[in-house]
Amino acid sequence: MSPDFAPQTTTHLKDVLRSLRYTLRKGRDTVKDTAPRRLPAPASGIALSALGEIEILARNVDQLACKLAHSVLEDSAKSKSLREVIASSRPPYEFSIAFYETMKLVLNYLGANRTLINQSAALRAFVRTTGFQDAYQLAAQLTLHLADEGSITIDQLDDRSPVTRPGLIVVAVFAGMLSLLAEPDGAGREAMIFAATDMAVALREKILDLYQKKDGSALAALFERCASHV
Repeated sequence: MSPDFAPQTTTHLKDVLRSLRYTLRKGRDTVKDTAPRRLPAPASGIALSALGEIEILARNVDQLACKLAHSVLEDSAKSKSLREVIASSRPPYEFSIAFYETMKLVLNYLGANRTLINQSAALRAFVRTTGFQDAYQLAAQLTLHLADEGSITIDQLDDRSPVTRPGLIVVAVFAGMLSLLAEPDGAGREAMIFAATDMAVALREKILDLYQKKDGSALAALFERCASHV
């Protein structure tokens, strides 16, 4: 790790870049959807030219975020399971990486087409829940914190998504945490994440009920029952 950059600082920088990328892509799509049809020809041409510049800027931000992730810190692309996170030398930061990488796959699988995942929120949530040593209790408390504090922004949701927008973030976070609890096997990490997401969708009414009640103990018991089936 570079001595000049604490994990919290680097996480915050990556979130800033991702937020800029998200905003640029959202603006790009707005221009793309409106300019050709609603503007007169000269203005439309200018808007479409600007669209190309926005696309280039968004790609540059992407590249900068990747360089930050892979050179400023010795981040491996491989995210850890929750138990591996707990046993690591820097659990909050390792969890923030695992949460970010896992939620990208979960949200895409659920039909969320443009999202913003806040890695810093995951780091803060883990710091607040360090008193929970049991992995299932920890997963439950993390689910309650991360579903509450705006760790995920969803701009677009496919009409074919199996979960409606009001409950999507809660179900998605549960799915992500469930996949992090599952023991790795030959199926591969992505297959485990998709299996956990399918299970969360099937249990969405139960998950949302426990979330509304803030029943961490019951959520932990649900995680324990489900983890061996992923």
